[in-house]
Amino acid sequence: MELRDIRNRLGTAVLAGGTAVVLASCTLPVRFATPEEVQQATNPTPVTVGGGGSAPAPAPGGLDQIQADLRRLISQVGPSVVRIDIGTASGSGLLLDSIGTVVTPASLVAGSQQVSITTSSGQKYTGFVAGADTNSDVALVRVSGATGLIPAPFGDSTGVQIGDVVVSIGSHTVSQGIVSEIVSGRIVTAAPAGSDSSGSALVNIAGEVIGMTTLGSAGASVLGNAIPSNQVNTVAQQLLKGGSPTPSRKAFLGVSLTDATGGGAQVQSVIAGGPAATAGIQSGWTILAIGGHSVSNAAAVAPILATYAPGQRVAVTVRLPNGSTRSIQVLLGSG
Repeated sequence: MELRDIRNRLGTAVLAGGTAVVLASCTLPVRFATPEEVQQATNPTPVTVGGGGSAPAPAPGGLDQIQADLRRLISQVGPSVVRIDIGTASGSGLLLDSIGTVVTPASLVAGSQQVSITTSSGQKYTGFVAGADTNSDVALVRVSGATGLIPAPFGDSTGVQIGDVVVSIGSHTVSQGIVSEIVSGRIVTAAPAGSDSSGSALVNIAGEVIGMTTLGSAGASVLGNAIPSNQVNTVAQQLLKGGSPTPSRKAFLGVSLTDATGGGAQVQSVIAGGPAATAGIQSGWTILAIGGHSVSNAAAVAPILATYAPGQRVAVTVRLPNGSTRSIQVLLGSG
């Protein structure tokens, strides 16, 4: 029996009770409801289906399903997110391995060499800033004596698209939204960013970390801003090796980009006299690859360029509006 039928029966019972009260003031003989009937009307016996047992619970869906999915993502990724305390400031970091190597925004730990680390299970460690790259806003923190920690499940950020549903999971903050735009190699989301949300994991619906949130040096933001996971991993691995992940100046292509229909990064405009313009790249063309690295969308370009230095030559594969493709050698500039 449906809930609507139950409500209709209850309404009939209540109406009957009200009618009995009105008729009590009349001279006609009236039968009042018995206490058992009143009890049944106000607290009906649960409806049974199929000859016995309570009615089955509603099938999963709607808000219940969304809530279940969010809880699943939080339980899946949460153990890989640690809290970082630096004096009176705090934020988060993501575990790279089981022994306590943590990646976090360089802007969060700027000027500090020692920080406090707290895992999701409450374990506390002293962490030391092992390296930082201010250009990419990525820093590395190491602790000693840690074992059995859970590395973050990083995914491929080149597949991120505008409109993707994402969840920002920090050590003590969680928010949910969609990817609203991709600007200058950063993933901008509608997931609200609080003052202590820097270093949170930006997670897709598959439970993969596709970015690390950052508030930058200003320490405040209304919309979420995340460094793509591919860039986070590239810089972190270079810091682990003790190298300089990026030169003091970034490799510069000299174009503004947007996601292209069918994949790739479409050139919206070309800076006059810049590397792309000098090489002959034009607006309306679509970048498909840089140095052999596939470009699936506009967000994929910055992490690829981060692996090059100004002054290096790189092959850029483009698709023209007529559908033809060509490979163009570009001398990267300094930006």
